[in-house]
Amino acid sequence: MSETNMTILGNKLQDVELYLGIQNDPEVVYTHALREAIVLMDPSLEVESMKSLGDLHLQRGKLCKDPAELDKAAGLYAAALLRCKDPDMGQTLQDELEHSNLCVQLLQGHTPRYQWSSTDYRGTADSNVLRVAEVCDKLDRSVEKSRQSIGQIYTETLVTAIASSDLFLELGVLKSLGDLYLANGKTTSNVSQFSKATAMYNKALTRCGDPATKQTLEHRILYLVRVVLDKIRGALKRVSTCG
Repeated sequence: MSETNMTILGNKLQDVELYLGIQNDPEVVYTHALREAIVLMDPSLEVESMKSLGDLHLQRGKLCKDPAELDKAAGLYAAALLRCKDPDMGQTLQDELEHSNLCVQLLQGHTPRYQWSSTDYRGTADSNVLRVAEVCDKLDRSVEKSRQSIGQIYTETLVTAIASSDLFLELGVLKSLGDLYLANGKTTSNVSQFSKATAMYNKALTRCGDPATKQTLEHRILYLVRVVLDKIRGALKRVSTCG
């Protein structure tokens, strides 16, 4: 990756830190950066955010000698590598992945548990739909006991899904984030919320290979369009009435 591109990415991540005002919690910062990357449809920032999260878990794993942290680091590096289009960044990610795997193996002969890419290793489609629905339901209920927002809780689960190559959960969380933004848009009439919802649904579509899930996502997008059109018609009607 060129020095100019690295500077741009660094500035974007710094902007996120300044926006949140919580530089003392890098995991929250980089998790938020990942969500913003998806909203902005910025693949470079998405890869950089995953790498930054991987670096964070690698440091924790080495410091605490925790195989689970090292597994998560390896999974994030692998996911970032699969999404990376830049040769220099790709080589960096490959080096970090090999380093994290070596650290994992040095811990009592532990074998890395992340998976590169698989959509069927967790059971049937029906069982996965049920599993993801149960996870999302627990996340919704956990908000009452947490100081975090539902958006942050969902994004942390998205990171976990990506790190463990759990595509079903990744798609479920992306859809749920889209639903969250859509609901906010309906309540506030804030156009940016509809744009964020669209970005989440489209991201899920690009990751999805299941026809039934694709159809569900396409229906959500069509519903979103109808909601936006209704909002526009309502606004025009109010303007004409006042005139």
